[in-house]
Amino acid sequence: MSKPSPSMHRDLAWALKQQAKRTGERAPSVRGADWRTAVVTAVNGDGTVDADGIEDIRCLDRYALPSVGDVIRIDQSSSGNWLALGTLATVSGWTTLTLAAGYTNPGHGYTASWMREGRRIWMRGRIGPTSGTIADGDTLATIPTAIRPGVAVAWAVARDAGAMPAVCRLEITAAGALRTFQSTSLPTWVALDGISYTI
Repeated sequence: MSKPSPSMHRDLAWALKQQAKRTGERAPSVRGADWRTAVVTAVNGDGTVDADGIEDIRCLDRYALPSVGDVIRIDQSSSGNWLALGTLATVSGWTTLTLAAGYTNPGHGYTASWMREGRRIWMRGRIGPTSGTIADGDTLATIPTAIRPGVAVAWAVARDAGAMPAVCRLEITAAGALRTFQSTSLPTWVALDGISYTI
């Protein structure tokens, strides 16, 4: 029986080295922990998500409201388990809210505006009538479709000091109408400061 040539040994060694390299590149236990961004393709009933062809990725507590289309960070441990850390920040900056006819900034506080941070909407500013008081149930603005909460939501908000305590009810209807409710001592302005909701 003839002995293998030295070149055959070199070729076999090279082939084994390449195979080990390819295996290591794919195996988390060799490669170590890793992370990347991914787009959510499914939200499962057990609190997991699917993204980038990876199924049943567990979500951290801070990523409690996953949604299809979210761009998220996913981490893989050295044992191969996946974890969804949450969405990447989508901060829009403050956008002025278009007010209904007869309403404006009362001359103090921020201009009525909103900001999107991921799926959370923040509001700030003050709204008052161009003259007189805000009529009970009057619509102050229509919230843009893209940032409507989808259901009716309401808050107790600051108002002028014409009544004590100086608060009134402000709500956004399912159709996006931003309106007040105050049966007595109608306000001359209301504040949006501190209003926050998820979409």
